[in-house]
Amino acid sequence: MFLRWEKKVRNWLMGIVTRVCRRRDAADAARQRRDALIETAERVFLRKGYHAATMDDIAAEAGMSKRTLYQLVDSKEDLFTALLERRRRPLDVSGIETEGRPVDDVLNDMLRLWAHHVLSPSIIALARLIMAEYMHGRTLSRLLDREGAKPCRDALRDYFSASAASGSLAIDDPEEAAHMLYGMAVGNIHIEMLLGIGKARSRAEIDARIARAVGLFLGGARPSGRVGSDVPAQVRETMAQS
Repeated sequence: MFLRWEKKVRNWLMGIVTRVCRRRDAADAARQRRDALIETAERVFLRKGYHAATMDDIAAEAGMSKRTLYQLVDSKEDLFTALLERRRRPLDVSGIETEGRPVDDVLNDMLRLWAHHVLSPSIIALARLIMAEYMHGRTLSRLLDREGAKPCRDALRDYFSASAASGSLAIDDPEEAAHMLYGMAVGNIHIEMLLGIGKARSRAEIDARIARAVGLFLGGARPSGRVGSDVPAQVRETMAQS
């Protein structure tokens, strides 16, 4: 009697484990299919352009039916958005450690992390697709700012708000200050690369540009207008003479 009961319990537990494993395997398989679909879609979008690319094109290149494709994504816009989010997933500017660190170190880290992302060739190519789509409608226009500058500007704004509240920076409008610093450090380089003008910058050149921009910015954002030691010597001399 006891042995029969024990066998039933064991079989019941094995059935649960089997069903859980099957569901997990199915979820993993669906995730892998979606990842492969996104990689395929990126190739098609870059080759044909967002507007010209069709879901038929993407399904054919991915080797799947349109029915299967629409089980993984809802629309072409959804697929393109998933592509951008996948590119951005490893980055979290707002997650940079700020507590107890020098202000210039925090700002340099935030701007460098995001600049190396948005200025990379693959992200520039995707941003150009969004720009080209504007001619056919504004479906993806909202993505350009969201995937370009907004995440970094938002992190800067929040940091400036906290720094102003603590008295470490004299900033009346954190939102405006974030726009100003981002524009000075990254903005025009980003525009030049999107338009294909000017020379490509190395990582070292981008980092140096950001450091100069942060130094200039902090020269005016320190409490009581005091110029900090993080401002380059030539800048401090120029400000002292003015």
